[in-house]
Amino acid sequence: MKTINNIVETWRAASLLLLLGIATSLQAQPFRTEPFSERVQTLRVFPENQWDSAPVVGVENFQPLQNFQPLRMKTIDINFDVLGAAPNYLTYKIVHCNADWTLSDLFEHEYLDGLQNNPLLDYDNSLNTTMDYIHYQLKLPNEQVRLKLSGNYVVQIFEEGSEQPILNACFSVVEPQASVQMTVSPITDKGINNHFQAVNLVVGYRNEIRNPAQDLKVFVFQNNRQDNAARFVKPYLVQTGKAEYNHAPALIFDAGNEYRRFEMTTTQFAGLNIAAVNYHAPYYHTVLYPNGFRNNRAYDFTDDLNGKVYIRNIDAEDANTEADYQFVHFFLPCAQPLLEKVYILSGAFNNVLDKRSEMTYNASEGGYEKAVLLKEGYYNYLYVTQKNASEPASTAPIEGDFYQTDNEYRAMVYARPVGTRYDQLIGVQTVQYK
Repeated sequence: MKTINNIVETWRAASLLLLLGIATSLQAQPFRTEPFSERVQTLRVFPENQWDSAPVVGVENFQPLQNFQPLRMKTIDINFDVLGAAPNYLTYKIVHCNADWTLSDLFEHEYLDGLQNNPLLDYDNSLNTTMDYIHYQLKLPNEQVRLKLSGNYVVQIFEEGSEQPILNACFSVVEPQASVQMTVSPITDKGINNHFQAVNLVVGYRNEIRNPAQDLKVFVFQNNRQDNAARFVKPYLVQTGKAEYNHAPALIFDAGNEYRRFEMTTTQFAGLNIAAVNYHAPYYHTVLYPNGFRNNRAYDFTDDLNGKVYIRNIDAEDANTEADYQFVHFFLPCAQPLLEKVYILSGAFNNVLDKRSEMTYNASEGGYEKAVLLKEGYYNYLYVTQKNASEPASTAPIEGDFYQTDNEYRAMVYARPVGTRYDQLIGVQTVQYK
């Protein structure tokens, strides 16, 4: 095995390469939730007090399409840590996006009530941790800014004196104007009860939608993943006030497998699926059991969180500031390297497949490995392969695909009727397939 010092140095070098690569592509579209600095850790976006929910909030009052007044919306919560002992002066900017998370054509005054570049004032130092960090929290709306429109939003966080954000945090606001009925079935056009799950949708819409195939934009996500999302799905059948979405190839998803999991909530003993907890000054290192390939095994139900992360320390009153950071060591036994890249798919990486989540093949150890700095808590993850960034990742080579797998599906319906200039989010539906 590599020495601990080598692993730490490898992690630092990889993080530096990630920063250099990102610095030249910050303007690339579409936006997604991700950090752009190695010092930013544990970035999470969720409705207030609902850590296990998707970053989507509703409104309490209906607004006509052209009534640009502040929405009475529920609160979105953005949490993240910045490594270090001293707080930085941070500001935030809010950007409105189209349905596909590209930059919209709206002016700031059309979607924002308030000013940009407000300071981030809600922060606390870590307490009794080996890794010093500052925990930041931003809640929207607040006294400085309120939002006027539904749709997709990106919050960009900046350090003082820099024009490049250190992170993007994405969330959506929905004004329910459409009924969305969704079912998931293992009976698909690719076969029955084998490797797939098919999503069927019925969207009921209002009178201002004249041409559903053009005015409606439908997206479907599996377990909050972006790589295999169904985008701009066209209706199979249109009736008065109703559009049906089924028999679409994009709505047939690989079923995948139940997520692997581990629980790192203390340094006093090894938790769930942890082989050892070691202290190598100045930090703790958690070594996971090297569980191998599951694609040739029989399906085995596991009660998981579909890739989510729950920050937790069994001795902490406030895990946000008292949970420590540890280097977590992943290892996947594999006699020969695979043809495609191997990634760790998890909310720990905001479900992004990039250098942060990519594993490295170690020929001398006979497997793929990754050392990752993670905050104490309960984690779900899968090992996936991907040929290139333009294609969905695959669970088949390592995890397998089983029609019985519990998965979470979320449909998001946007509308842009003739005469409007932005994609309004008019319906969201989430179902758990079990």
